[in-house]
Amino acid sequence: MKTGFAEVIYVVSATKDDQSEFWAAAAPRRAAAAQVQRLLPPGWTATSMGWRLGQVRAAELKMRPDSVRRLA
Repeated sequence: MKTGFAEVIYVVSATKDDQSEFWAAAAPRRAAAAQVQRLLPPGWTATSMGWRLGQVRAAELKMRPDSVRRLA
C-alpha cells in the first residue's frame, strides 16, 4: 500500500570551511544536492554523496517526495 512517503532518500553533504552536516533529500539523485543548496545559508556548498538511506531508515523519516531534512 502506498503511504505518500518517499521510498528513496539520498544523503547530501553540506560544507562550509571546517564545518559539515548531512541532509536527507527525497528527490531524484540528480536533484538532491540542488534542493538542499536552496535551503543553505550563503557560503555553504551541497554535494550529493550518492548514498541512499536504507528502506527502514527512509520509512522512519516519513518524508514526502521532493522534501529535504537535516539529519541529526
